[in-house]
Amino acid sequence: MDTCRECSIGVDMENFDEMAESYDTPDRIERSKMFADEFSKYIIDSEYKTAVEFGCGTGLVGLELINYFKSFIFIDSSSNMINFVEQKLVNSYKGKAQALCLDLSKTFLVNLSVDYIFSSLVLHHINDTKLILTNLYNLLNKNGKLLIIDVDTDDGNFHAHRTDFEGHNGYEHSYLVDLCKSVGFSDVKIKTFYYSYRIVDDIEKTFSFFIMCAMK
Repeated sequence: MDTCRECSIGVDMENFDEMAESYDTPDRIERSKMFADEFSKYIIDSEYKTAVEFGCGTGLVGLELINYFKSFIFIDSSSNMINFVEQKLVNSYKGKAQALCLDLSKTFLVNLSVDYIFSSLVLHHINDTKLILTNLYNLLNKNGKLLIIDVDTDDGNFHAHRTDFEGHNGYEHSYLVDLCKSVGFSDVKIKTFYYSYRIVDDIEKTFSFFIMCAMK
């Protein structure tokens, strides 16, 4: 399965606006359920807590997690992606969830704080990793959790199909842990939990993915 989430944060927004209408493919739906299941292992006593999914796309992951929380906010910088989230929310989750179109790498919500932040295959697309981690840290309540799924470091093959890619070729665990601690996070835990495969130049390449949990 090709597990790359072509995220819509800090990249070509017109491209992702165009993708929104055909984004919910069977592979992405299956992958999102798997990611949500992994995230759920870190959710504790959440009935009265609040959460954000950062870089939510059409909300596939967040919609699997929404019932764990008192309230849930979907955030993405693609307006078309957010429109699809709003359509999914209108009948089933009115009053419990909302969708916001904004880029948290550029805009900080001073009047919002939450207990959990989720993000999947978004971080490696953002050039200034420390800045976005700082903004996410500031968005959390005390004892809040940041939960990120992303790709382990690779030699560039993961995005070999995109000539315009300017992000990170995954992350070394120790680098990301140190970066999280440098902006204030504590008890940072990270592990590889999933492997996938993709054909690159007629050769099967293996890619691995980590989940990181960082406490404020």
